[in-house]
Amino acid sequence: MQTDIIIIGSSLSAKIMALSLELNNFKVLLISNRIGKMNPSNLVTFFSAGSIKFLNTILENHPEIRDYESINALQCSQYEDFNKKDSILNFHNINEQLLGKIIPNKKINILLDRKISSKQNIKILNDVIIQDIQFLETKVEVFTNQLSAISAKLVIAADGKNSIIRNFTNIKFIKHDFKQTAISIIADVERKNKNIAYQFFTTDGPLALLPYQHNQSAIIWSLKKYSDELKLGQKEIEMRLNKIFKPLVNNLKIISEQRFDLSFSFAKKLFSKRVALIGDSAHSIHPIAGQGLNLIIKDIDCLSRLLKKYQSLGYDLGESIMLEEYDKIRKIDNAAYSFGTLTMDELFSSKNKYIRSLTNSVFKLFDQNDTIKKHFVNSATGSNYFNNAI
Repeated sequence: MQTDIIIIGSSLSAKIMALSLELNNFKVLLISNRIGKMNPSNLVTFFSAGSIKFLNTILENHPEIRDYESINALQCSQYEDFNKKDSILNFHNINEQLLGKIIPNKKINILLDRKISSKQNIKILNDVIIQDIQFLETKVEVFTNQLSAISAKLVIAADGKNSIIRNFTNIKFIKHDFKQTAISIIADVERKNKNIAYQFFTTDGPLALLPYQHNQSAIIWSLKKYSDELKLGQKEIEMRLNKIFKPLVNNLKIISEQRFDLSFSFAKKLFSKRVALIGDSAHSIHPIAGQGLNLIIKDIDCLSRLLKKYQSLGYDLGESIMLEEYDKIRKIDNAAYSFGTLTMDELFSSKNKYIRSLTNSVFKLFDQNDTIKKHFVNSATGSNYFNNAI
C-alpha cells in the first residue's frame, strides 16, 4: 500500500491536518494506532479568529460553525480582585470584533469526520496498531498488525504527547508535571452578559467561564492536586461555582463533569528523518490561555504551505530542507506560548500575598497599555501569523 503522507493519530489535529493536505491535492492515510473508539469527552476548544477562518476553509464554511456564540471580549483578574474595576484586564480585538469561538470537541469531530468521509484522497485505517516504522533513503515504511508495509514520503505524528514516534526517533522532549487536575464542566448558565469569556486566577489554580451556545457554557478549573475543591461532589462544586460567579450569572447548573490530569511536554525540534510533529505530539501546554489548538492550527497551516511550496520546486515531500524550515518558522511561537503559559500558571496561582499583589499591579499596568494589549491580541487571535504567512 502506498500514499503521499501518513498521519498517525485520530485527534482533532490529525483530522485537520488531513483535510488541509487534501486541499493541497496530497494523498493522505490516517492511521488511528488504537483499537476501539475513544471515550467520549466533554472538552471544548477555543478557536481564535484566525483559526475560525482556517476551519471555515477546510470545512467549506459549514453553517453550524456560525451557530456558536462569538467571543468579543475576555476579562481576566485575580479572583479576589474581580469586583475592582481597575484590577480587571480587558481584551478586545481592535482589528475585528471577533476574538474567537468556543466549540465542543464532539461537534468539531463530527464535522471533520463528515468532511473526511467525502474526500477520495483521504483513507483511514482504524483498529490497527503500528508495530514498526522504518526510515529509508527515499521513503518511510510503516508496519501494522494487519498490513505488512505501508509506504509514504513523510510521516506526520499527531497521536498525542505519548506519541509512538518517540520509539523510532531521537527527538528530545522537555517534560513537566503540573501536579494539577483539570475539572471540565458543561453547565447551563444564565449569564448577565453575552459574548464575554472570563478567566479568574484563584490560589488553587486558574478558572475559566467559556460560553459557547445559548445558555450552555464550559467551565475549566485547573486545580492543584492537594486542593480541597477536588474532594467536593458535583452538587458542592455547583454551589461553589454559583458563589464564585455570582457577579456574572443568575444561576449555574452542572450538566456534566470530567477530570483530566495536566502535564507539559515540548519537543526540542519538530522533525526527524521523514517525520514531522504536530499537535500534542509536538507541544502539550497548560490550558490557561486557551491557545493549544490555535498553536496546532498554525503548525498545520505552515507545514501544508511548505509541503506545497517545496513540491512545486521539485523537492521530495520528506526532504530535510523543508522540515528544517518548518521547525525554524514555528519554534519561537511554540516556545513562547508553551513556556509562557507554564510561567503564567506558576505566577498567577501563587498563594504568596506579595506575588499576588505584584500580579495585580501588572494587570493594571497591562490594561492601561493599548499597544501591548494589541500585540497580545494579534498574536492570540492568529492575526500576526496569518497576515504574514509564508
